[in-house]
Amino acid sequence: MLGDICLTRRGTVCNHPPRDVHDHGPSVSIVDVIRDGRAALLLSLMGGIVLALAPSTPRAAQREVSIEPDVRAQVSSGRARVLVELRIGDVADPERRGDAITRAQDTVLTRLSQVHVSVTRRYASIPLLALEIDAAGLRTLEMMGDVVASIRLDRTVRTQ
Repeated sequence: MLGDICLTRRGTVCNHPPRDVHDHGPSVSIVDVIRDGRAALLLSLMGGIVLALAPSTPRAAQREVSIEPDVRAQVSSGRARVLVELRIGDVADPERRGDAITRAQDTVLTRLSQVHVSVTRRYASIPLLALEIDAAGLRTLEMMGDVVASIRLDRTVRTQ
């Protein structure tokens, strides 16, 4: 059975059997809290508890990374050369665009282990990063939806 709910002088909430003796000092019943205008404090405490227990979604997981199917096939049998398209937002100024590309590249490289990835090329004016990766590197890149938009094979194109 749910007992009385009270708010102690230290701001903690206590749930005890009805008419139970308190050893935590003077307390206030829920009716007194509402009457005295302290309901907002109690509600914020309860809201904080609900928020603390609610499942959270990582920011990186909110955006999906598009991965070309051939990339998965290639890394399943070893390493693959890939082009990683970076998310830099809308940057119109060419100088700021270059800075945004560099920051995005640095962010990706900071999060990756050098054991699973090697850099083949850093581009200065387009939001791409050319890498050679293994399966573990691909899994890590896949979790970087905040900065990685897509991953595709780096194919050699012959001119005609």
